[in-house]
Amino acid sequence: MSIVAKLLWLCGSLVFGFAFTALAISISDPFQIMGLGLFTGLVVIMAMLLLRTGHDRKKNLYPQLFQQLSQNIEVVVFDRKGNLILSSKGSPYSNLVDFQRKFFSKIVPSTAAHNLENAMNTFHPIEALVNGGGDGLRQDEKWWLVRVIPHQKFMTVISNDLSQPLSNYAQIKQSYDQLEKFIDSAPFGLYYTSRSGHFVGVNATLANWMGRLKEEILGKRLSDILELSSENYVTLKNDPPEVLYRLFDGTANLVFRTPPVSLEQGASQDSFEKAPLPAIKINKSGQIQKTNAAFRHMLQEYLDLDHTESFLNIIADEQKSDVIKRIQRLFDSTHGAHPFEIKLGNDKIHTTTYFSRLDKDQLLLQFIDISEQKRLEQQFIQSQKMQAVGQLAGGIAHDFNNLLTAMLGFCDLLLQRYVPSDPSYNDIMQIKQNATRAANLVRQLLAFSRQQTLQPKVTHITDVLAELTALLRRLIGAGIDLQMVHGRDLWPIKVDPSQLEQVIINLVVNSRDAMGQEGKLLIRTLNYHSSKVLRLGHDIMPKGDYVLVEVQDNGHGIAPEHLEHIFEPFFSTKEVGAGTGLGLSTVYGIVKQTGGFVAVESSTQVPKGTTFKIYLPRHQGEEIIASPQTEGAPTDLTGGGTLLLVEDEDAVRLFSARALREKGYTVIEADSGETALELIERGDKFDLLVTDVVMPKMDGPTLSKKIKDIHPDLRTIFISGYTEDTFRKNLGHDAKIHFLAKPFSLKDLAAKVKDVLNS
Repeated sequence: MSIVAKLLWLCGSLVFGFAFTALAISISDPFQIMGLGLFTGLVVIMAMLLLRTGHDRKKNLYPQLFQQLSQNIEVVVFDRKGNLILSSKGSPYSNLVDFQRKFFSKIVPSTAAHNLENAMNTFHPIEALVNGGGDGLRQDEKWWLVRVIPHQKFMTVISNDLSQPLSNYAQIKQSYDQLEKFIDSAPFGLYYTSRSGHFVGVNATLANWMGRLKEEILGKRLSDILELSSENYVTLKNDPPEVLYRLFDGTANLVFRTPPVSLEQGASQDSFEKAPLPAIKINKSGQIQKTNAAFRHMLQEYLDLDHTESFLNIIADEQKSDVIKRIQRLFDSTHGAHPFEIKLGNDKIHTTTYFSRLDKDQLLLQFIDISEQKRLEQQFIQSQKMQAVGQLAGGIAHDFNNLLTAMLGFCDLLLQRYVPSDPSYNDIMQIKQNATRAANLVRQLLAFSRQQTLQPKVTHITDVLAELTALLRRLIGAGIDLQMVHGRDLWPIKVDPSQLEQVIINLVVNSRDAMGQEGKLLIRTLNYHSSKVLRLGHDIMPKGDYVLVEVQDNGHGIAPEHLEHIFEPFFSTKEVGAGTGLGLSTVYGIVKQTGGFVAVESSTQVPKGTTFKIYLPRHQGEEIIASPQTEGAPTDLTGGGTLLLVEDEDAVRLFSARALREKGYTVIEADSGETALELIERGDKFDLLVTDVVMPKMDGPTLSKKIKDIHPDLRTIFISGYTEDTFRKNLGHDAKIHFLAKPFSLKDLAAKVKDVLNS
């Protein structure tokens, strides 16, 4: 390069650098700054290339120049005919069509992707955010920001891999959404305001009390929403008249957790007695001198204060020594004491206690009841624990389903060699029956973790119970009186009938065990309308229409200390070996996955008994009621055709291939998505794709999409130990896609394949 050319290149670079810096300062969007920088750099590179000699061009220095670009950024340039001019990745594409085929094969179809492809074909400018990849469970997805920049004679396409920053953003947003949902469903009102008294945050509970939407409250002043009385009390519009909340200053952030109003030394007896906060006066030895009405009301359910002289007698044993030290320190010092938590009434009431010294011989203690807050903290911890156990159970169930599929499958293959009179036949049947029991246990784990594969249908609960009545009577025995009371004109519900039957059976068996040999069992159904949000145990049920199913017994009841644990997996009060501890956790998981709620009322006092209430949402769509399934599986499971079987678990693949070959099919096996795609690309023809969902590197859904680009009419059966819902939403409503849940038997597999090929 000549000296003149170098000077021109240097001046041009400086001009572009200054222009880019000035423009970047005025741009707040990081994506725009990034795109501007890439474009500027590309122009500088183009200027350098134009100044190169013909000899330099022949050396093909383009890849070397692009090596300084980030590994996450790809730049390609095409002329008006679609020929490749430049590429930052060497020469991986022959032309624009080849680039589009390879790029869009890894992209999820969307409006943005469609518009991006049209812009490339018509040489129009566009900026689009597209995604692709993943393992079928929306894990390890990739995101690209793509910009098309057309010129008179060529077009530049810049793609930036944003997977890492967007993945972090998605995780943060998910955590934020979970926290917001938890706060919105809290049974207490929560808000915070600016210094000017305007609402800048409010939860759904408080908004509901006010009879307004959250959006209607934000930005308004307190005085626009709350009605203040002369004593600085406020009433919320949807509350009962007797419910009042005290505001202690104009910038209070929480409706219930505000510091108490100090009672001045020498305050009148009347003001102490009528103070809104529970308060007592004690002497140096901790003897109670006076109590006010609010304090007596707070403890009346747990203690007889008329016969209590010492404050130490009403607090938790483990706190007594600490409280004595604090009281003594306060009397010996002129400084105040920091508030701290004290448990009262046999640990039933949690309070934040404020100490203030009235005189040399007397202390004033004021209490704020935080029992509800503590209960919510425990509820949050419990929900986190249940979520963690659910995730663990789902992962274990998936791995076990692969093992059980192979065990059940090879048992079926062995059973074909023997007749029932053969001793080996019975031995194999024992293995299969125990494997089936293990599969049922895994199914319960999946139900608890809400990863059960459901097949919901619009139905009437009366039809389900009618089909179940005979079985229930056999389960409970002759000594227990079973009564069914059906409501009139029950609303339709959308449930999986077989799973709902499992819910009823589990509850009935639980009631039978609680009653013993005799008792009364009532199953009642009715329509239920909730006009307000209800708290049911650890859950918050929205207002709306529900079909209520009650299962009531007169057994021994459930102890109060056990009630909050009964839905936990493997929790059982029965003797060892009398149950798995998964019955009620299965009930809870199925009902929650269906969108319903479970409540329980129980008493160990006369009259004893337990009532489980199942709230199932009313189906609001078209009432196409599913008819009972009377047809069984086809008896002739033989067929013909060529199948591509893709499964990374060797045992499952070997069994499935043998089973299908014995039924007359030609089966080509592949142990990975990559291997299967190579078979397709080399021209092999198949009538059906049978693939696992979760596989390393290339998962089943990704493989299916790539094959659809080559053979759009090829039908697919997905097999997985995970629920169908976890990946179905990423595939759209493709009628050519079917699902078979693991573990499956030889008969299940053959029937599914024949049904799909004949459909």
